[in-house]
Amino acid sequence: MRDHVAGRYAKALFDLALEHHVLEQAEADVRTLGEVLHATPELASVLDNPSISAEELKQVLQTSFTGFNSIVLNTLLVMVENDRAAEIVTLPEHFIALLNEHRNVATAIVTSAYKLSDEELTKVKETFGQKSGKTLEVENVVDKSVIGGLRVQIGYTTYDGTIETKLTRLERELLKA
Repeated sequence: MRDHVAGRYAKALFDLALEHHVLEQAEADVRTLGEVLHATPELASVLDNPSISAEELKQVLQTSFTGFNSIVLNTLLVMVENDRAAEIVTLPEHFIALLNEHRNVATAIVTSAYKLSDEELTKVKETFGQKSGKTLEVENVVDKSVIGGLRVQIGYTTYDGTIETKLTRLERELLKA
């Protein structure tokens, strides 16, 4: 339920920012909000504390985020007024997802046995960007259990070219024969 509500507020914020041509400023503010919430879990627990009044929460937000675009700040204040302060924690994630969808950007998680070089990541980005039809932001995850090859996850789609997977397929084929 919490994610669903935060998603609706993120959509409203996104639509307003787009309509008022302040998408870049809203993005910067929402990313800052996410970083602050991640770096200070105390703030997240304050937002989720029912013993703190809405007026006190609004004061904390106004004081903490004075430089924010008015659309972003007002969205946070409306969430507090509507007793949805706890959902502010997941708002950045939903907003960034909407922004990426709007820009046709996706995140590719590339799992490999070792840290890939910038050149290798660029090749992965180009190859899988063409396959997915999206501009990719690539994140390299090192997993020592991967003997060789790559596993690339883009959204709900996984391209598995690891040696383990190839050996498993070969084993199945041999057992069928």
